[in-house]
Amino acid sequence: MRSLALLAAVAVAASGALAQPNDSGLPLEPEQAAFDATYYDLSVAVDIDARTIEGTLVMEARVVQPTAAILLDLDAPLTVTSVEEVAYLVGTDQEVALARPFERTGNRLRIRLGRTAQPGEGLRLRIAYGGAPRVAPPWDGGFTWSETADGIPWVAVSCQVQGADLWWPVKDHPSDEADSVRVALTVPRDLRAISNGVWEGRTDNGDGTATERWFVSTPINNYGVSFGIGPYQTVEEVYESPLGYTADVPFFVMPERVEDAQRMMPSLLEDLAFMERTFGPYAWRGDGYKILHTPYLGMEHQSLVAYGSTFEDGPFGFDWLHFHELAHEWWANLGSAPDWNDFWVHESFASYSEALRAEDIARRAGGDADATYLRYMQGKRRGHRNVIAVAPRETRTTQQMYALPDGQSNGDIYVKGAWVLHTLRYLIDDDEAFLTAMRSLLYPSVEAEAVTDGRQARWVSTDDVLTAFSRAARRDLSGVFEVYLRQPEPPSLRTDRDGGTVTLTWVVPEAAAGAVFDVPVEVSVGGVAQRVAMAGGTGQVQVPAGATVEVDPNGRILFEPAE
Repeated sequence: MRSLALLAAVAVAASGALAQPNDSGLPLEPEQAAFDATYYDLSVAVDIDARTIEGTLVMEARVVQPTAAILLDLDAPLTVTSVEEVAYLVGTDQEVALARPFERTGNRLRIRLGRTAQPGEGLRLRIAYGGAPRVAPPWDGGFTWSETADGIPWVAVSCQVQGADLWWPVKDHPSDEADSVRVALTVPRDLRAISNGVWEGRTDNGDGTATERWFVSTPINNYGVSFGIGPYQTVEEVYESPLGYTADVPFFVMPERVEDAQRMMPSLLEDLAFMERTFGPYAWRGDGYKILHTPYLGMEHQSLVAYGSTFEDGPFGFDWLHFHELAHEWWANLGSAPDWNDFWVHESFASYSEALRAEDIARRAGGDADATYLRYMQGKRRGHRNVIAVAPRETRTTQQMYALPDGQSNGDIYVKGAWVLHTLRYLIDDDEAFLTAMRSLLYPSVEAEAVTDGRQARWVSTDDVLTAFSRAARRDLSGVFEVYLRQPEPPSLRTDRDGGTVTLTWVVPEAAAGAVFDVPVEVSVGGVAQRVAMAGGTGQVQVPAGATVEVDPNGRILFEPAE
C-alpha cells in the first residue's frame, strides 16, 4: 500500500474539517491517520430510473497508531444503514460479523470499535449505504446521468475534485492508496458496466439485472476508481509496445461512435508508445489499458481513461484530450502527489507532455520539431492568473488548488506549471539531461522499470522535482523554484540600454525576496541569438550601433516585462 498517513496527520477540530464539504484532501484527523487502507471491495447496484445507488463496502486496513475509532469520508446525501466489523473465529475460516456503532457528522462517518485497536492489527469493516448521489455539473464531481443518441441510459461518475466519497465510503486523502480494489456493479441486464482493472466476469441475476466484476491488482488513488454504464461496444486492437511486449487495448464506446473509435485507435496507441519511449513502461500492465467513452470530457482513471472528446486529431496531429488523460497514467497514477499542494506534479507534467508529443510528431514527420514545440507552448502561455502559488508549502485540498478566490478555475497548475518546465528545459540546456530528470521522478533506476506488480508506484513532491532538476542542472535551483512555484507572482525582467550596452536585471517578487534567481536570458542582437548569463540576477550584452535587440525571441522563459 502507499500511505503517508503518519507524516500527513494533522489534528484538526471536527468543526473545522466540516467547514469545507465535498472537498478531497482535508487535513487528516487522528482517527484517520491511525490506519492505512490496504484493500477496498466495493459492490454497487445502480438504479438508473430512480437515480440512486445501493452499495456495500468492505475495507481492509492496517492499524498504525492506537485508536478506538475509525473515521471515513462519505458525502452527506448518502445514508449509512449498518456497519460491521468482520473477523474470523480463531483457528477457522468461519466469518463472524459484529455490529459497530457509528455516527454521521456532515461528510464524516465515525465508527466506534469498542476497544483500542493496536498498531500492526488488521481491521475489516463492512459498510452498507445508499441514496441519491450528487449529480455532476459540467466539469464537477458526481454522477452524470445521460443517454445515447438512441435514448439508451448512459451513466458515468467522476470525482477528482470533491473526492471518491461522493459515491463510496473511503479515507479520502491522496496520501493513502489501497494495494488493490475490487468493484462489482449491478445494472440493467441489457447494459454493460465497465470499471478499472481486469474483468472478472458477469452474472445474470435473473431479475432483469446483471453484475459485472472488476479487479485492480495495483495501488490506485481513490478518485481514480470509476465506472461507465451503457450499451457499450468494444473496439479492440493489439498494442505493440516499443519495449517489446504486446497487449490487447479495448475502447469501450457507444454504438454511434464505433467507426470513429476504429479510425482513432492507431493514433491513440501511438500516444501510448510515445509515453513509454519517453517516460518508461506503462506501469499497470497487469491491469491492462482501456479507454472508456464517457458523457463528460475526460479523466485519468487508472487503467481506464475517460474519453468524451471529438474523436479527431487536432492541429498538432494528436487528440490532446486522450493524450492528456493517458499522460496521467505516469504523472498522477504512477508518480502521485502525497498532498494536493503538490497537485501541479499531476497536471503541469501531463500538460507539458502534450508539447513533447507535438514535438515528437513533427520530428518523425521530418518537420521543424523545435518550432512546433514552441508554437504549442505559446498556445499554453495564455491564461496565467498568478493568484495563488502553483506549489504552496501549506497543506491544501483539491478545491483550494482548483478554485481561485473569485470562483474561477485555477489554470496555473496546468499551464503556468507547464511553462516552468519549459523554462527549466531552456535553463538546463541539455535535452537528454532534462528528460532523464523527468523520467527519474517515475523510474529512478533500470531495475524499477522491470517491476510490473505495482511496487514501482511512487510519491512525487515538489521537493523531489527540485532535487531531480538540480542534479540535471548541476546546481541548486532552490531560488528558481521559490520564485516560480512557492509564491504566485512571476518574475519580471528589466532592460536598460546605455549606449552600446544593454543591461538585463531580474526583479523577483517581494514574497520571494532573497531568492537566488539567475535564469540565463536569450537575447537576439541583429538577428543573432546569444545566451546571456545572469550571475546575481544581472547580465549585460554589447550591441553595435543600429542593431536591433530582442529579449527572449523564441519565448523560452516564463517572465513578465518590468514596468
